[in-house]
Amino acid sequence: MPKNIQVIKSTGAVEDFNLAKLKSALVRAGATKGQSREITERIVHDSKPFTSTKEIYRLALKYLRNLDYTSGLRFALKKAILQLGPSGYPFEKYFAEIMKNYGYKVQVGGILKGKCVSHEVDVFATRPDAVVVVECKFHNSADRLSDLKVAMYVDSRFRDLQPVMADRHPEKAYSGWLVTNTHCTRDALAYAGCSGYKVVSWKHPKNGSLKNLIEDQRLYPVTIISGIKAGLAQKLIDRDVILMRDLVEIDVSRLQSMLSLPMSKAVALKKQVDALCCR
Repeated sequence: MPKNIQVIKSTGAVEDFNLAKLKSALVRAGATKGQSREITERIVHDSKPFTSTKEIYRLALKYLRNLDYTSGLRFALKKAILQLGPSGYPFEKYFAEIMKNYGYKVQVGGILKGKCVSHEVDVFATRPDAVVVVECKFHNSADRLSDLKVAMYVDSRFRDLQPVMADRHPEKAYSGWLVTNTHCTRDALAYAGCSGYKVVSWKHPKNGSLKNLIEDQRLYPVTIISGIKAGLAQKLIDRDVILMRDLVEIDVSRLQSMLSLPMSKAVALKKQVDALCCR
């Protein structure tokens, strides 16, 4: 397979396969340069022209897990966040935990009175110099985008809340954030930029994307655990055990009791947690 092989993205668009981009993603997940080179060479050998990017990354994950299991877990981060659904509430709780780790005090799902009407706010976050209203848009599929209609809708909410927040927190800078686990359309990004509110999506902005915020402090969700059933992950989230690092302080016996697991599975789960968070 030539290096300029074309692949099909989740949107249906066709583009040249970027080997350097895949190698970089593998190294960020924890693979060595030698491992990333070996994996990309295997993919080049095994893939056919017009293979989907989804299949490319499925193969990359498979090969990486065989070489380095813990790095394979990190590489599956985007999939793990998609598994926070089907409702958006676990994602709201997860992003609130991310903000807490960046110095904010947070409230999830509160009601704030605006100038005209009251609004249910996904995440309300404060720190000494700032107050932030966050609108979370969770998608169960990687090819679902937040579009212009969403951008305009959240802008109207942010604008209605702005004068009340300015009056209530005069010493703090007010801002609205639209946060999504996938991507926004170009029009949505353009509208948000023109309107003056912040967008945080999977890879936007370049410095400070959702992916960056997670990886920079290893704020992995519990859904990243390999082999854990969705119902068990939900049990943890319901108990406000949302980040993998929350599990580090929980011993095997308590973990077994919380999830009603056989001891052997609780031990295996604890090993995954310690390897991912303490490595």
